[in-house]
Amino acid sequence: MQGSPKPGMRSNGFFLLILIVLSTLIFFPVFIPRDNTFLKTISVLARYNSTRFLPVVGLLLLGALTIKDQRTSMAAAALVIFPVFALTLNGLWAGAYSENNVIAGLIPRTDAFSFYGSAVSLIETGFLTGYTRRRPLFGGLLAFLLWISTGNLQIALTLLTYLLALVTFFSVLELRKMIGQPAAVLFFLILFLFMRKYIGITMSENLGVLLGITAFTLFLIFLQTTNADRKKQVIFFLSSNFVFALAQNARPGAIATLPFLILFAGWFFRDRKKWSWKWMLVTTVVIISAFLINTAVFNLTALPGGSQTNNIGFGIYGLVAGGKGWEQIFVDHPELNTLSGNQFEQAVFQYIWEQLSANPMNFVQGMLVQFKTLFSFAEANSIYSFVWEKNRIFSYALITTIYLLSLAGIVSSFLKKQQKIILPLLIFGLGFLASLVVAPAYQTRHMRVYAATIPFLGFLPSIGVYYLVELFSKKIRAFSLFTTALDYPVQKGVLICSVLLALLIIFGPITIRFIAPDEIPPSPTCKEGEDAVFMAYYPGSSIHIYRNDPSITTWVPILSQLDYKGSIHSICCDAEINYFKYIPVPTTMYPAVNLLTDKLIYMIVKEELLPDRYGHLQICGHIEDVHKQPSDSGFLYPSSIQPID
Repeated sequence: MQGSPKPGMRSNGFFLLILIVLSTLIFFPVFIPRDNTFLKTISVLARYNSTRFLPVVGLLLLGALTIKDQRTSMAAAALVIFPVFALTLNGLWAGAYSENNVIAGLIPRTDAFSFYGSAVSLIETGFLTGYTRRRPLFGGLLAFLLWISTGNLQIALTLLTYLLALVTFFSVLELRKMIGQPAAVLFFLILFLFMRKYIGITMSENLGVLLGITAFTLFLIFLQTTNADRKKQVIFFLSSNFVFALAQNARPGAIATLPFLILFAGWFFRDRKKWSWKWMLVTTVVIISAFLINTAVFNLTALPGGSQTNNIGFGIYGLVAGGKGWEQIFVDHPELNTLSGNQFEQAVFQYIWEQLSANPMNFVQGMLVQFKTLFSFAEANSIYSFVWEKNRIFSYALITTIYLLSLAGIVSSFLKKQQKIILPLLIFGLGFLASLVVAPAYQTRHMRVYAATIPFLGFLPSIGVYYLVELFSKKIRAFSLFTTALDYPVQKGVLICSVLLALLIIFGPITIRFIAPDEIPPSPTCKEGEDAVFMAYYPGSSIHIYRNDPSITTWVPILSQLDYKGSIHSICCDAEINYFKYIPVPTTMYPAVNLLTDKLIYMIVKEELLPDRYGHLQICGHIEDVHKQPSDSGFLYPSSIQPID
């Protein structure tokens, strides 16, 4: 009796609540201890080591997923997955490492700084700023997380990491149900290897992969729902489309997947072998609504005159120029640097058309270059480059295995004609390949452009594992302890997550826009030759660098000078490395936005001169760049600080 299991449904709903509470209890306490050598060691391993950390995690997760009692199995899987994410973020802070987009584990740099500064600007002025405002969904989400964290960047990043862990947890459980435990473990490891590069970094890849995992999981649930439950099919299919379209707005990449989803809707919901134009129209409306929402958030949170398409053509030009990088357009047409706004965008697409018309074979050459790079072992630009690590033998072995498993999975799926696997392969595979024309993946590092498509790249080798397991005899497969998984908690959890995420992403920035101050106080009166700065101060968003002392243990926000300098060489470029390296200590470094000019600055100041709570500061001092020349952005050295709240 299909409509009768109400008590079980209530029981499963209660169990879902228990799972959420359990995940919270095992995730957040990881960040409490300090000066714990063992915790610091395993946190750094989680962040930076694959050869020792991944095998242990893989075995633990496999053991958890093969427990016979499914509720115990889910709880055990939570005990593996959530600490892994928490340890990965903790590893960045425990080591206070510098990476290209972060200084000393916390201070955002380059694009990450622009996203952070834009989010701060939204809170303080009601508007996103800088070039990253063209992606208002991530800037708005980051602003909302900062706002509810009272400006504490560490808390905001912890909340964002928890959301990543939660959607990954549900996705792994759904994969376990669909293609088994070993396949689900490999799927998790591939997702994790991509995400750990961005955990703790204020980059839009976080939101792209967050929404991408959610959308992919919704789609898999839809595929496994019987035709008898058409209402459930429709809900999960349309939800998947909407969330995936949001993901393409948050971090554009495999955008050509969307037309394939529309065509698929017409085929799947067809009646009497005729394509359903009605369902194609409905799917189109759902997808367009996600783009309209993104546009509405942009119009509400960006100052008039902004554009969302100011870099869309760089990669295309490099492709039609014969397979060169995104910066090639500025080499061939340096006059672009003198243009802005609509003139800039029109010129970019004009140059693309001129290049394509004059040398159409260059496009073919460019695609060949792209495929040669993508399906290789290139450390930065191949399709699985995000799994690379320092041990080259391990990396070659892992990527080779992934390629072989992917090929075996694709071939086996079509030979065995398993529709539930063939359909995602066709839709997301064709969408990925078609998108390479408009979003060339070989020009980016570690597939970051395709953040929303990483679940598909994890699915490919996982189905290879699934078919390998099927080769064993029934007796051996029965030893895997696999029993039918509980559908209700996972499916309900994914649906609730997708709804809450959508509401958070849409209404979070809009809420902040309307509660932000209408104006900022006048600039301070400074001495001649000094720079005037007005900024918001957020405790918990700075680092404190002290002279080397045995009593100083590095753990963000506290760093010893030796540990601070230890990884600063990891950033680009020589002038910046030398400047950051020789900043005088003891000091506090604080990333900020000069709200008078919307310029990004690092304030270098004595800790005792700063307030101990959130507030606004009027500052006089001097700002210089990495060459120690006067500048309106760069490094601020205050001569006077006046709190005004």
